[in-house]
Amino acid sequence: MNDFVEQLAAIIGKPSTQRPFVCDGFPSSCPVWIVGYNAATSGGDWWRFWSSENGFDLASWRSEYDAERKGRGKGPSATRLRIDRVKVAIPDILETNIFATPSTRMENMPSSKTEAFDLLLATFKPKTIIAHGVPAANHLAGWFGGELIVCPHFSRAGYATIDEIIARVQEE
Repeated sequence: MNDFVEQLAAIIGKPSTQRPFVCDGFPSSCPVWIVGYNAATSGGDWWRFWSSENGFDLASWRSEYDAERKGRGKGPSATRLRIDRVKVAIPDILETNIFATPSTRMENMPSSKTEAFDLLLATFKPKTIIAHGVPAANHLAGWFGGELIVCPHFSRAGYATIDEIIARVQEE
C-alpha cells in the first residue's frame, strides 16, 4: 500500500484538491467500482481523509463534500443520489473517475491526465466496474479484468436503470 500511496502523491500532489477515489477504508476491499468521467466537487484536500492505518475516511469526506455543495446553494446532485442508491444496496464500493481533476462541466475541466485512475486500476483489481457515461465506457473498453457494466451517465440514468444495475451486481 505504501508504494501505491507514494505513486499517487507523485501524480496528484500533496495537498491536492484532485479526487482520485473515495471509499470506506482501503481500495483493496472494494470489489465494485463506480467510474465516471470527472468529479464535479472536490471535497477539499483529499489527503486530509487518507491515512495508511485506516484508509479513506468516507464519513468525514462526505460531510465536507455536502457542506461544500450546500455552500454553493446546492443539495446532492442527480449523480450523487444515484451513487448513494447503489451504495445502500451494495457494500464496499469505490467511487472514482477517469480524471481526478474536479470541474462542474466536462467543457470547463482544466487539462488533466488519467494517471491516477490508471494507477488505481493497475494496483487494485475490482471484480465489477460500473462505467457511467460514454467517456468512462470508452476509456475502459479494453479492460477485461472483471465484469464491465456500461450505462448512461448517472445524472441522466433513471432509477429503473440504477435498480437493474444493482440487481445485476447482486446476482454475481
